[in-house]
Amino acid sequence: MKRILTILILLSICQYISPQNYNNVSANSPSSGRESILAVSPTVLFETPNGRQMAGGLKIQVFLGGRLSIDGDIVFSSNYAHFSPSIIGVPLALLLLNKKGERRFGELLLTIAALALSFEHVSYHIPVFNNFDITPYVSLLRYKFAYKNGDNPDPNFIGEQLCFTSGLQLDKYIGRFVFSPYAEYCFGYKDHLSGYNLGVYLGVYFGSPGPKPYDR
Repeated sequence: MKRILTILILLSICQYISPQNYNNVSANSPSSGRESILAVSPTVLFETPNGRQMAGGLKIQVFLGGRLSIDGDIVFSSNYAHFSPSIIGVPLALLLLNKKGERRFGELLLTIAALALSFEHVSYHIPVFNNFDITPYVSLLRYKFAYKNGDNPDPNFIGEQLCFTSGLQLDKYIGRFVFSPYAEYCFGYKDHLSGYNLGVYLGVYFGSPGPKPYDR
């Protein structure tokens, strides 16, 4: 798994520094003006109590102008799930930020709280060439629980973990659709247990393509 992550990172660096590819980056790439992405994913989980197992996932990304996005995701399988506070914060922040008209003081505080939850999980989108981004990301407060199928939980085995997650996602845009294979590494703050996940997000982005804010 470490070799896979290393290969992905090396490929990403090579693509990014390639002069030919760099000169082909377009200011009108679909990644330039999109506001949000909603995607679903089949995921392969490694090193769970049940060994390797399949899971399903849902992810939402909201762009804050330019290359930065706040993300929320949830993945679930048999006796397994992981998510973070951003899965609540990101949709709420999107709703509040898109609201028109004057904001009451309470709505302003709620917006700040939603953004605070959302910044737990952030991505940085690097345009490589037209319609293709390389996206490293981190999640600081991912909550995970996992138990062995068919067995009652051992009282001494909590099966719950608060962990740090770092990953790399490759985003290929086809019209309004996005194809995003990813790999990520998780590390528990308290138990120091680690795990790896691989998956492919299939999503659609919402927003009108246009010049990137940093290209204006």
